[in-house]
Amino acid sequence: MITDPLGRFLTHVDRVLGRVENAFNLVAGVLIFALMLLGVAQIVLRVAFDSPIFGYIDIVEVSMVGFGVLSIAFVQRVGGHVRMELLVSRLRGRALWLAEAAGVLVAALIVAVLIPYSYRHFERAYLFGDSTIDIELATWPAKLVVPVALGLLLLRLVAQLVGYLRLTMHPRLEPVAVPISKDAAAQAREEVARSGDDFAGAKAAP
Repeated sequence: MITDPLGRFLTHVDRVLGRVENAFNLVAGVLIFALMLLGVAQIVLRVAFDSPIFGYIDIVEVSMVGFGVLSIAFVQRVGGHVRMELLVSRLRGRALWLAEAAGVLVAALIVAVLIPYSYRHFERAYLFGDSTIDIELATWPAKLVVPVALGLLLLRLVAQLVGYLRLTMHPRLEPVAVPISKDAAAQAREEVARSGDDFAGAKAAP
C-alpha cells in the first residue's frame, strides 16, 4: 500500500499513462498484423494471378512508422529496451536509483530535443502536400505519429525520473512508476515457470 502523497500521485499518473500506452501498443500490433495479411495477399496475387497490389511499397513505407514508434513508451514502461548494465547491475540501493535517474534524465533530454524537430517534419509535409511516389499517399499522418509517440515517451520518462528520485531520497519506499530490472537468473526462472504453466494448460485442455 502506497502511503506517501508523491507515491499515490505517481501511481495515478502511471495508471493513466499505462492506459494510453496500452492503446498505442494495440494499434501498433494491429498495424503489424494488417501488414502481414497485406504481405500474404501481395505474394498470392503476384504469384498466382501476376497482379501485385498497386502501391504496396508505399503502404508499407507509411505503415512502418506507426508500429516502429507507437510502442516505444510501452516498452519503456515495462523496461523492455535493450540496455548495457555492466555497471548498473552491480549497484544497489540509493546508488542504483540515482544511476537510473541519471540515465532517464539523459533520455528525456534527448527526446525533448527530437520532438520539435519531428513536428517540423510533419508540419512541412502537411503544408507542402508531401506524398508517396506511386499512389500519392499523404505522408503527414505517418509523420505526425512520431512527435505524438515521442511526446508520450517523454511523459513516461518524466514519471520514471520522479519515481527514481523518490527512491533516491527514500530507498525503503515501494517502487512506483519505474521498471524493476531483474538479473539473468531471475528472468530465466520466470521463463521456465511460464513455459511450465503453458505446457500444463495445454495438456489439461480437452
